[in-house]
Amino acid sequence: MSKRNREENHQFINSEEIFNNNNFMEEKAKKFVKLDTQEIFSDDICFEIISMLDDSWFILNNCTLISKQFFNVIKERSKLVIQFKNKITEKRVELCMKSQFMNSIVNVKFSTNLLEAIEELELVTEMKQLTSLNIRGNRIGDEGAKYISEMKQLTSLNIRENEIGDEGAKFISEMKQLTSLDIRGNRIGDEGAKYISEMKQLTSLNIYYTLIGIEGAKFISEMKQLTLLNIYYNLIGIEGAKFISEMKQLTLLDISNNEIGIEGAKFISEMKQLTSLNINYNEIGDRGAKFISEMKQLTSLNISYNITGDRGAKFISEMKQLTSLDISNNRICDEGAKYIVK
Repeated sequence: MSKRNREENHQFINSEEIFNNNNFMEEKAKKFVKLDTQEIFSDDICFEIISMLDDSWFILNNCTLISKQFFNVIKERSKLVIQFKNKITEKRVELCMKSQFMNSIVNVKFSTNLLEAIEELELVTEMKQLTSLNIRGNRIGDEGAKYISEMKQLTSLNIRENEIGDEGAKFISEMKQLTSLDIRGNRIGDEGAKYISEMKQLTSLNIYYTLIGIEGAKFISEMKQLTLLNIYYNLIGIEGAKFISEMKQLTLLDISNNEIGIEGAKFISEMKQLTSLNINYNEIGDRGAKFISEMKQLTSLNISYNITGDRGAKFISEMKQLTSLDISNNRICDEGAKYIVK
């Protein structure tokens, strides 16, 4: 393991393990005062030893007790990933707030339907080194989106399925440090897409099932820095596909279930920089499959549920560079299957 990799090593721990013992920090403090503070190894060697361990709970519950030096090395260099699975009680919040490892937490995930009040997010705002937050499926709404938008240190945010509208999208668009955003399953519509399109620093965006139409697709197409886009299950149609096809920097695109048809497939086939494409549920047929088969740079293709027959299968079979292909649930008979399995 290289020194750089060791320094970026994330130590994983479940939040339940942190809060299981109500006297966790108090007991640790009592044991800590009995330790010998003499330094035998350098800090780098101590971290080297810690990096060989995969059990974060063991590290926090045991290695922090070895010496003051080990304690400080763990506190200053470890990167913790915490998942909240059960209800967040006031006692748990209090214990976590007192933890000397709050600034070691870089990634937090909440289970769905966990939060009962927006105020419970205060705990997360105190994690000053937090860069990644997953809060999917917690019904935080526009008010919660406003709360989250104040966390200016985040670079990755999953806020999917949270009953957020265009107003909430406006709050999220103010997070200029984000590079990855998953806002799928919210009702942001074209107006919300306009706000999101102003996030010029984003490189990865998931807006699957957000009621975006042609106008919204136009706004999104102006995000020239995006390399990954999931716009699955919206209402963009052929005109929307034309706008999306102008995003020449994209390498991964999911445009499934958007009623783009044969003409839309033609527009998408002009995206010569794409390496991964999901275009299922678009009724592109054999003619659309022919257009897609001209994308010789693709390595991954999902063209399932597209009314494609044997002719379409023959066209797709010519894409010898593919390493991943899903052509299931089409109208391919034995003849078409022979082309694919060659």
